Amino acid sequence: MALPADNLVCIGVGVRAHGIRGEIRVGILSELPGRVKKGMTLEWRRPGHETCALTVSGVRERAEKVFLRFNEIPDRTAAEALNGGKLWGVGDTAPELEEDAYFHHQILGLDVVDEGGVSIGELVAVMEMGAHDNYEIRQPSGVTFLLPAVAEFILDIDLDAGQMVVRLIPGLLPEKESDTPKKSRRKRRRAG
Repeated sequence: MALPADNLVCIGVGVRAHGIRGEIRVGILSELPGRVKKGMTLEWRRPGHETCALTVSGVRERAEKVFLRFNEIPDRTAAEALNGGKLWGVGDTAPELEEDAYFHHQILGLDVVDEGGVSIGELVAVMEMGAHDNYEIRQPSGVTFLLPAVAEFILDIDLDAGQMVVRLIPGLLPEKESDTPKKSRRKRRRAG
């Protein structure tokens, strides 16, 4: 059963074979318990490999990992072929979010602009850290920096426009290297 390619979201990473009966261990990208259920169809993807649809036949949760079994994966050898891939599911099965909350896949790739509309870069990663998330922004030069995902800095997210408006404060952006050559300091030797 093929899934609709235009409505898929990544829901699991760190796929690894576990045990001898075809079970896999996966990190689920959701804070909600029960995100993956028996009978769901997921799509396994890994760059350079053929995509395959998998039907969940068993779910076991332990600590922060989820262990899955699939109808199509009978043993460890078949499970090892999934190592390093990601699991994707239909987006409309995702739970409702609070107002002004977004799934990672919705904001990745947004053009990040300052209050004047000047492009700063692209949002390339969301890092979940302690009290709040941090957004990794890649500037056109390739340099990246982290932007705290708090209301003080994130003024607006417009998914339709593909844009995130942010407020910058001094010291937030990486400093550009000066074009003027640095003076070399030579150590003076004492005679004697």
